[in-house]
Amino acid sequence: MERIRTCELHFTDEHGRLRFFNGMNIDDKQIGDVFRYPLDRAFFESYAAKGFNLIRLAVTWANLEPQMGVYSESYLRSLDEIFRLAEEFGVYILLDMHQDLYSGFDGVGGGDGAPAWACLTDGKRPRDYRFVWAEAYFFGPWVHNCFDHFWNNDPVGGRGLQDRYADLWQMLARRYGDSEALFGFDFLNEPAPGAYTKTLLAHLLGSAALQFAFSRKIKRRVLLPALLKGDMKTVLENLPGAFVEDITQKLPKAEARFDRNSYQPFLNKMAAAVRAVTPNGILMMEQPYLCNTGVRLSLEPITVNGKREENQCFGPHAYDFTVDTPLYQYANADRVKAFFNEMRRSQLRLNVPTIVGEWGGCSNNKDTSWFPHANELLDYFDSNAWGQLYWDYHGDDLDAPLMEMLSRTVPVAVAGTCVRFFRSADKTAFTLRYRADGKNETLIYAHRACEIATAARVRTVKAFKNGAALLGVQAQAGECSVVLRFTKGDGR
Repeated sequence: MERIRTCELHFTDEHGRLRFFNGMNIDDKQIGDVFRYPLDRAFFESYAAKGFNLIRLAVTWANLEPQMGVYSESYLRSLDEIFRLAEEFGVYILLDMHQDLYSGFDGVGGGDGAPAWACLTDGKRPRDYRFVWAEAYFFGPWVHNCFDHFWNNDPVGGRGLQDRYADLWQMLARRYGDSEALFGFDFLNEPAPGAYTKTLLAHLLGSAALQFAFSRKIKRRVLLPALLKGDMKTVLENLPGAFVEDITQKLPKAEARFDRNSYQPFLNKMAAAVRAVTPNGILMMEQPYLCNTGVRLSLEPITVNGKREENQCFGPHAYDFTVDTPLYQYANADRVKAFFNEMRRSQLRLNVPTIVGEWGGCSNNKDTSWFPHANELLDYFDSNAWGQLYWDYHGDDLDAPLMEMLSRTVPVAVAGTCVRFFRSADKTAFTLRYRADGKNETLIYAHRACEIATAARVRTVKAFKNGAALLGVQAQAGECSVVLRFTKGDGR
């Protein structure tokens, strides 16, 4: 496997080819001595055959350091085996330190993340949620206090919480920094500001009220009766992305306080800890939790000892705001693309490549009714040349209907300058247009048998048992077009 690096808006490999990444989140939010899912040889063989080349491997502080200063060797050995097999099958690993609501709090509240010894609640007791698991981000004082102590680096056992967290990341970087399968480090999933979240929520609700009262982008004559009747389908169908964008555009100044004063120093500190032991691995900038709704990010690029880090990327998340509710069947791609439009602006400002770290969010991976929504988002990602990591793997998805949407033809490595790649409206053809460097081979994953139209020389690099193939395209320097037309069924 080749080391992956970054160059402005692109990922590159050791040959200078542009690299593209597609995969899934595979998370372990449970408490245990080994990683939750048996990611064995059969799994990796099937995963690679479906065209996936990246895993966002979500682990928790609680499992890695259940006792202060004592790392779980049994859990780490299970990760060792995942890295070993990933390397064998050519799949990269993005290590994600996951949290939701800061911690699992011994099974109360629906969260995960930090071990009990790292939870400074100031006596506030966790309680279970009433409506949606995420509500404690806004209304849970135990969550607010834990985050506030974390951002302040308050001491536990004579050492600051963030300092202990940096020690953990340094241990992981030392253990996996030389692995060829290492893609990079995702330091903290969806960081939240603590008690300051209440202020942000107040700004958000106030902005929403003003837009609802005065915006010309909604039909109040339709919305108000629907609200009174509890007709949420009609309500959601009449809340366009442009309306949501107007709401979130009022919040950047409020969000900037957390981004600049707390989150930015944290990222720089974790980066310094990792870079002290390995130059390998791309450092991912996530956005804070509220930015998932399109609030403007105010981060600057990561620096290490005052110098801009060479290998960093952006990993935004976004879902329709009906996620985690029964209303998700009415998810609207127009709204989600409005969120991602703001994230595209952040990418261009930061001048870094992007992989969508989380999207999707359907709780039933066997449900195909929302695929039009999902396919519209995948086409949007392709138009920006973004990689993507679907949320999330449930254990049996590689043989589930979900693969009808996620396993698709994509570029893997482009030898030259990528102009555009896209699927036809009926999904029966895939087109890649690029300016070839004339030296290196372009790689395309074809998810099923196809006819190939191109002036370049094409070979099969690897044939998979499911009929998919990794194709190598050797083109002369200059403009090149490759069109794959699928001979069985639709092209997805």
